[in-house]
Amino acid sequence: MKRMRLTLGMALLSASAAIAQKPTIEFNARGILALSDGDMAASAVVDGKLMKEVGVKDALSVYPLPLKLGQEIGSAPLPNSAIGWSRSAAVMSDGRYAYVIETRGQTTDSVKTVKNVATDFPAGSTMYIVDISNMAKPSTRKVTVGKNPLAVDMLGSNMLITSEEAAKELRMFEIGAGGLPTRNVPIALNLQNARATDVTWHPEGEFIAITVEETKEIWLYKAKRNPQGKIATFEAFGTPAKLTGKPGPGSFTPDGSLFIVSDLKDGAAGELVAIQFNTTAADPKTAEHKVVAQTPVAAGVESFAISPDGALIVTANKANSAQPWEGSVGKAGVSLLSLAKDGKATKVADYEIEGIAPESIIFDKSGDNVAVSVFEYFDYGRRDGGVEFFKVNKGGTPSLTKQMAKISAPKGCHTVKLIP
Repeated sequence: MKRMRLTLGMALLSASAAIAQKPTIEFNARGILALSDGDMAASAVVDGKLMKEVGVKDALSVYPLPLKLGQEIGSAPLPNSAIGWSRSAAVMSDGRYAYVIETRGQTTDSVKTVKNVATDFPAGSTMYIVDISNMAKPSTRKVTVGKNPLAVDMLGSNMLITSEEAAKELRMFEIGAGGLPTRNVPIALNLQNARATDVTWHPEGEFIAITVEETKEIWLYKAKRNPQGKIATFEAFGTPAKLTGKPGPGSFTPDGSLFIVSDLKDGAAGELVAIQFNTTAADPKTAEHKVVAQTPVAAGVESFAISPDGALIVTANKANSAQPWEGSVGKAGVSLLSLAKDGKATKVADYEIEGIAPESIIFDKSGDNVAVSVFEYFDYGRRDGGVEFFKVNKGGTPSLTKQMAKISAPKGCHTVKLIP
C-alpha cells in the first residue's frame, strides 16, 4: 500500500510539472512605461466617490525587461489622469524620452467626491518630459501645452497634442536635443462647441486623423510645409467619416491603408469601425472617406492594439467591471480578433481577467505577446493596480494564453507604453 501511494504521488507530481508555467514575463521590448492615476477609484466614473487613499498620488513607473526578482523599478510622482482615452503618453522611437500630458490636475486628499469626473477635476496644462535612458532613475522636466491636453502622438521628432484651448486645439512640437521642443506651432481647427479628443499620425507622416467626439466625426488632415520643408500647418482633406455612437481612440494599420477606431455605445456592446481614407484625391475638397467595416465588440472597449503585421487586433474590455462594489459587478476581459485587408475583423475568442477597468493594451515589438493595464483589483485593503500579460499563439487559428506572472503597479494603472 505504501508503494501504491508513492507511485500515485509521483504521478500527480509529474502531471502538475507538465502543465506548469515559468513565473516569468515574456515581452519583446527594452521596457514598459505605465501611468497610474491615484486620484480615484475606477467606479468614481459611475458614482463620483473617489475612495482615495491618503498619500497615494499619481505616478509614472518604468519596468526594465526582462524583469528579475528584487530588481530596482524606476518610478516618479508624475501628475497624470485616467480621464480620456489613454492617449496621454508617447515614447520616442529611440526609447530615450517619454512624454506625458496632464489632462486634468490632481485633487487634495480632502476631496472625497465629485459630481462628474470628466469635468470637476482641476484643469491641466502641462506636458512632462521624462528622461528614461536610465530606466531605474527617470528624471522629469515640464512645459506648458494648453488647457486640458487630451491626446498626444509622435512620429519621429514631430509631436502632436490636442487640447481644449480655443483657437489652438492642435499643437505641433518639433523635438530637438535633450528631448526638448524646438518649435511650437499652434493650429486652430475652428471647432464649434466640440473637442479634438484624439490625434494619430499616418505612418507616412503626411496625414493625420483627428477625432471630434461631440460631432462623432473622424477628420483627415494633410500637412502643409514651409519653404524649408518643415510642417507649418495642417488642412482638412475631404469630408469627415461619421460614426453612430461615441468615438474613442483610433489607430492606422501598419501599412496605413485603414484607420480603425473604437465606437462606444454608452455602456452597450461597442464596435470597431474600419475607415478607408482617400489620400490621393487631386482636389482635397472632393476626397471621400468611407466606413468599410463595422465589427461588434464587448462593452467598454476603450483601447485596442493592432499587431505589427496587421493581422490581429486585441481589445481591452472594461465591460461592467468598474461598477460600484455595492451593486452588480461584471468581469473584465481581453478579446482577440483577426483583421482582413478589407477591414473586416472576426472575433477569435474572449479571455477573462480578474482585474477592474483594463484601459490600455499593447503588442510587443514582435507581436508575440500582449500587455494590458489593470486599474485596480477586487482587493479589500490596499487597492493596487497592475499589468498582465498574454502570449500570442499564431497560426491558422490564433489564440492567447495568459502568462503566469504579472507586474504590480500603483493604484489607477490606466496606460501602458512599449519602450523599444
